[in-house]
Amino acid sequence: MRVATYLAPCNRPLYEYLAGALGADDFIDGGDWRELAAGHVDVAFVCSPPLVWLDGAVEAIAAPVLSDPRFAGRPLYSSEVVVRRDSPFQSVDDLKGRRWAVNEPSSWSGYWVALRRVGSWTFFGEVVEAGFHQRALRLVADGTVDGAAIDCQVLAMELRANPELRARLRTVETLGPAPSQPVVVRAGLDAGQKAELSRRLLNIRGRRLEEFFVAGFAPAPDYSPIAQELSTLLPPASTTYQAPP
Repeated sequence: MRVATYLAPCNRPLYEYLAGALGADDFIDGGDWRELAAGHVDVAFVCSPPLVWLDGAVEAIAAPVLSDPRFAGRPLYSSEVVVRRDSPFQSVDDLKGRRWAVNEPSSWSGYWVALRRVGSWTFFGEVVEAGFHQRALRLVADGTVDGAAIDCQVLAMELRANPELRARLRTVETLGPAPSQPVVVRAGLDAGQKAELSRRLLNIRGRRLEEFFVAGFAPAPDYSPIAQELSTLLPPASTTYQAPP
């Protein structure tokens, strides 16, 4: 069984641990999420937009429950709008015409949720594609950009690992919550395998998860709100990467 991650590099040890718990023979770092349509990956950790765009090719079987008390034990997460501590900005509205970093276009928390908030990328004076949350965070910290939306769990991980970032950054707005990132399986897997993989995920607890601010896993939530939002932000026929202007 092949398991792949398409999520933040700082969480790779967590996904590798989970892959082992699921009985994986092979654990890889995924490249382009569209490769999941080929059926060569059995289980994947992805963000919610690819689940929507690959409808029929993959199925969600579970989602993480973060230990953040704001989510009350539900499979939810949020994006935190981060700016430099010494900046004058107090909200996303204050960042009109300024420099903004996005994650990449398969990311709800680092891309689409910000677009939903501002309506058009032209709201900002410049948009820089960072590629992943950790780099976006550092672009804000070093002053290359003025703000970015960062996955709350990734932000917690990064601030714990790098105390100097806490001294240089602050959060001015929370976007969300939204259904947390799904664990998906290849649609062609046997129904019994899908059920067993889900059962294993739902029963995983303990310190290894807690190190990543994860309390456990829950059955996959309803991702139709994400699908509905994406349908208003992106033409339904387009599942390709769309770099901001």
